[in-house]
Amino acid sequence: MVCGLVCTLSAVGCRQDDTDFLQTEPRPTVVVITIEGPYNADFDQPGDWLVGRGEHSHGVVKDGRYVLSITEPEFLAWTHQQRAFGDGIYQVDTRLLSGPEASAFGLLLLGTSNLSQFYYCLITGDGRYDIGYCEDGCRAQESLVGGFTLAYPILPGNNTNSLRIDLFSGQMTVYINGTPVSQLSGLEYEPGLVGFIGESSPYGGFQVAFDNLLVSNQDGQ
Repeated sequence: MVCGLVCTLSAVGCRQDDTDFLQTEPRPTVVVITIEGPYNADFDQPGDWLVGRGEHSHGVVKDGRYVLSITEPEFLAWTHQQRAFGDGIYQVDTRLLSGPEASAFGLLLLGTSNLSQFYYCLITGDGRYDIGYCEDGCRAQESLVGGFTLAYPILPGNNTNSLRIDLFSGQMTVYINGTPVSQLSGLEYEPGLVGFIGESSPYGGFQVAFDNLLVSNQDGQ
């Protein structure tokens, strides 16, 4: 991921070059700690999810899905809702609607109130995944699996993929379409925001849809 600055564009967060930085400072998000689950978002309505249009990205709830669009190459954008979650099971269905198969998209979790720090799990339309950690609005970013890695369970192209992250006691297990692809231990975190994230490739922008987000204490609960 290229380095840049974080900003708030209407409602969708983004990272970009210094020359395209908004003059206004990002406003912190009000966080409501959710202790009891489950939390489910089927996107029949926007609810408390951020929607809006920025210069290079926009997010909208349409046809029962959250659709995130990025219009520029090599650009990172994210959106989120207003609650914080810690240990639990995070699940979402996602599909690349248009754009290069090298486009990356997935879940953001354990984000601080202003999204300056968070973990992420990304997949691409050409069958790779990455798990990492962003600090300082992604000015500093670290992959925890050595960068994008091929994962055969990913359905390529414009197919729907199911992403699941189990997070308990500092251990993260990532499943794609029901198959475990990675397990990380010794993570340090506090409850934080959950959202969606996308990064465009050098080949251009893209559009991706998210649906059926579920955060639960354990399977279905």
